[in-house]
Amino acid sequence: MKKFLFIALLSIAFTQTQAQKLYGTRNTKVSFVATNDEDVKAVNNEVASRLSDKGEISFSLLIKGFKFEYAEMQEKFNNDYAESNKFPRAEFKGSISNIKDVNFSKDGNYKVVVKGNLTLHGVSKPITVNGTITVKAGKVSATGKFPIVMKDHKIDASSVTEKVNAEINAVYQ
Repeated sequence: MKKFLFIALLSIAFTQTQAQKLYGTRNTKVSFVATNDEDVKAVNNEVASRLSDKGEISFSLLIKGFKFEYAEMQEKFNNDYAESNKFPRAEFKGSISNIKDVNFSKDGNYKVVVKGNLTLHGVSKPITVNGTITVKAGKVSATGKFPIVMKDHKIDASSVTEKVNAEINAVYQ
């Protein structure tokens, strides 16, 4: 009797895992702009991200993937501030606290609150992001904006800025 119960519980857990729907893309756009200098801005269009209908959300990117308007700014960013040879990746892992408000089978814009950890420059910090999940014709997209304080991630960018505003745009097809 005990063996049968154990097998039944494993079967239920496996069924629940299979029922989860995952959305993923390697073309998420992450951009940032300095709060006190509009000239300090960059875009990375090669970000891998995942979203599940259970609320787990993550993204990962190469720091060197950020493109600036001027090559000199990009070089200074990679060498002096982000130290992209030493800290080549940034990532976020979190969950949507109000995922039950999102209907992935119905077109609409759904306001969400995402809580998780942003790891940048080797430092992981908890963040909360207000965002939107949009469902349109079977396609799912997610957007969110949040500030990043450079010194919180041990990045000395004081000669340029102390804070940047980051924006995430992911389209899952």
